[in-house]
Amino acid sequence: MEMKSWYPTDFKQALSNTIPEEDMAIYLQRPGSSPRFVYGVLMLPTVLKYYINLEQCYEIHTAMTQATLPGYQLHQFAESSSPVIAPSPDPKAMVEGMLIFNLDEHQRNALYEFEAGLMCLTSVQVDICQKDTGQMHYLRTVDAGAFTWTNSTLGLARIRDSSWGISEFLNSPFYQYMSQSQDRTSVRL
Repeated sequence: MEMKSWYPTDFKQALSNTIPEEDMAIYLQRPGSSPRFVYGVLMLPTVLKYYINLEQCYEIHTAMTQATLPGYQLHQFAESSSPVIAPSPDPKAMVEGMLIFNLDEHQRNALYEFEAGLMCLTSVQVDICQKDTGQMHYLRTVDAGAFTWTNSTLGLARIRDSSWGISEFLNSPFYQYMSQSQDRTSVRL
């Protein structure tokens, strides 16, 4: 995903985050905390924290990293709607998003409540960039959960890009409200 200079700071930090091997081992060994792959508004740490009821000061971006889901394609109900993903017959198809680690049961359930109305939680394998102990980067495949569209894609508009264009949402009144709401919550603490 392309990082733009005007993106929110926490989103830019999540986009540039590469999780070290030792942290990854801890995240993946923790029982009942399977990572979640997200590809729409939940890629934004501010939005994610809003929906899983975390304080704005919580640095969730440190447990997020860019990820690619092969074999899937982005779709929309309408031009301005949030995306959904569905399996693709195209072997080159992929969806770019974020992988979130270290979510507890309550947080994963909040994501389920947000996503599960139209989609199903599916086991997927995503590719991430990782650092070894010598700070060398390499590609790693990680098992994760993703909310996918399992119905027919007839009537849905296929998104040609591998990542959802988040810019319009960042300029929306809805995002501004969420961001301000999170800021007010942080001030009260």
